[in-house]
Amino acid sequence: MPAASQSPLTISNVRVNSSLEIICTISLENPLGFALKRRFLGNTEIIYLSFQNGVITKNTTTEKFRNRIGITQEQLDPGVRYKFKLQLSLLGLDDTDLYYCHWTYIKNPTYVQLHLESNGTVIIVREHGPVEQCSDHTVDLTLICMSIVAFTALSFIFVGVMIMRCRKFKKRFTPDRPYAPPLPPRRPQPPRPNHSGHIYPQQQTAHHCPYMMTSTNDYGIWANLQCSE
Repeated sequence: MPAASQSPLTISNVRVNSSLEIICTISLENPLGFALKRRFLGNTEIIYLSFQNGVITKNTTTEKFRNRIGITQEQLDPGVRYKFKLQLSLLGLDDTDLYYCHWTYIKNPTYVQLHLESNGTVIIVREHGPVEQCSDHTVDLTLICMSIVAFTALSFIFVGVMIMRCRKFKKRFTPDRPYAPPLPPRRPQPPRPNHSGHIYPQQQTAHHCPYMMTSTNDYGIWANLQCSE
């Protein structure tokens, strides 16, 4: 773990007139001083803390940040000797920069100053940045909700149409008759006998001989046949 550290590394899309916090820590004891600086605008010192005989004195060295920066000492983590939270408020577009923590020590016995710096925090201030982002999320959420509602409505309409079609189909449906093989040809029936009880006897017509046989000859049957004709 480096002697000086800082968090967070980046704070982007900060809205104008908003606030943010930076945490600076050090693992070494007995610092001579502590400062918060910005890198790109002339390496400007914003605030300075002096450690003299256990007393910490605050001095805002940049007039622009007067009454806009606050500092509090936080509870220490394991291995940490000093931990400060700095709060910057009423940020403007020109406050976009890299802010870093700077610690000063006296190296005994030569009394040479030792300077330790953290990696810094990049702060990007944009006008109405978070508002647009929130608006985008709101629009996305609205579109998702509208899509869900539209899908649900279409599903109900589809189900309703299918139910109506099924009901109409049932009304017009005629079940098919089962297939039956053709019957074998019927055999011709013999004519029924006449069971009438009336019997008409054949009438015989008597043929009268226009003449009489006077001969004494015996013609026998021939005489009868001739007469019977």
